[in-house]
Amino acid sequence: MKTTRLLQLFLLVVSSAFFSCSSSDDGGEGQGQASAITISVDNNAINLGQSVTFTVTDDQNANVTSEATIYFSGTAISESTYTPTQAGSFVVNAKLGGVTSNNISVTVSSLVISASKTSVFPGETITLTATGNLGNDLTSEATFFVNGVEISGNSYTTSEFRGVDQVTATHGTLESNVKSILKGYSQKVLVEDYTGTWCGWCPRVAYGIELVEDATDNAVIAAIHRGPNGYDPFNYPAGDLESKLGIKSYPAAMLNRTTEWNTPEPSYVNQVVGLTQSVSPTAIALSSALNGTTLDVNVSMDILDETLGAKLVIYVLEDGLVAEQTNYTDYYGGADYLSDFVHDNVLRQVPTGLFGENITESDLDGNTNLYVKNYSFQLDSSIADTSKIHLVVFVTDISGKALNVVGSQIGEKIVIED
Repeated sequence: MKTTRLLQLFLLVVSSAFFSCSSSDDGGEGQGQASAITISVDNNAINLGQSVTFTVTDDQNANVTSEATIYFSGTAISESTYTPTQAGSFVVNAKLGGVTSNNISVTVSSLVISASKTSVFPGETITLTATGNLGNDLTSEATFFVNGVEISGNSYTTSEFRGVDQVTATHGTLESNVKSILKGYSQKVLVEDYTGTWCGWCPRVAYGIELVEDATDNAVIAAIHRGPNGYDPFNYPAGDLESKLGIKSYPAAMLNRTTEWNTPEPSYVNQVVGLTQSVSPTAIALSSALNGTTLDVNVSMDILDETLGAKLVIYVLEDGLVAEQTNYTDYYGGADYLSDFVHDNVLRQVPTGLFGENITESDLDGNTNLYVKNYSFQLDSSIADTSKIHLVVFVTDISGKALNVVGSQIGEKIVIED
């Protein structure tokens, strides 16, 4: 009797399960799963900077855009509206579950302008070129604008005022990129000579510096003496700077803190002089006064391109320091030891720190539109003769590159060129 009831119960459970499964197959969890999807776009030919909107529908013509993943040139995008970041022809499709849509093409057109020069002195002429993203020259058909004002043709002469011109162009509905033209200042080159009285090859750089100074007035020299175990009486603790610049042996001479002067340095004077032919976005004015052992320094800077991370560095250098110089070279008569060798431009003090102090908006003078910093500090006791000191002042960008530099005697007034 019990066996019969158990058998009836078993058959009832199996029957329920069967019909339950049958019901699910007919219209349960699998109901509504698309077997095909289609992607479409509101505009398949746009200009760079414009957006496109995609729509995905299933085989029942239901909008499944929010559920699908859209791929623009193989990369999933997070929204159905997308702004391409580069020009070209791109394949777009979508996926929903295990179903992939058709492919559609979106063409993004662009207009790119270039200039014969991107940094000039005021009054120079610039020639502009406009090119489509397919490489087609559109210069003759384009319209060019300088600071929002249309110009005739594709060349213009820069104004007499220093600053940055913003150049754009149009061609039909296409709008170009913005090209910046710097109208800057004369460039001087900073030469930092890492040297030592104990360093036998260092006179080679010293001789090269003399040749540079004969060739140009636009090179500013700083001799940074290094002396392991106190071998050099003029040693300055510049290890952190050497590490940043990658200096591992002596002699070494860095130009604008970015380029090492080629060796042998006397044979590469033109490498240094050549850096003075470029245009700088920065100009520096300064004045100074020495009262006893207190040195006051006033610095004004014009920074044309709003350089991010700009810093100001001040060096106090001393001339006429006499010490025996080891010599492995043929320069200065070729003696093994140069007794009573005169060391000039020797770094003695850095009130701003070797990496400089930040130049911020708070330093901007609203009346002159110049960045201004004022210093008053006591001279270091290591300076032998305060009458033989002078200043080197330079501005670096965020990478540490010296943008421009000036050298000045104490009491001398340096002004920004007109």
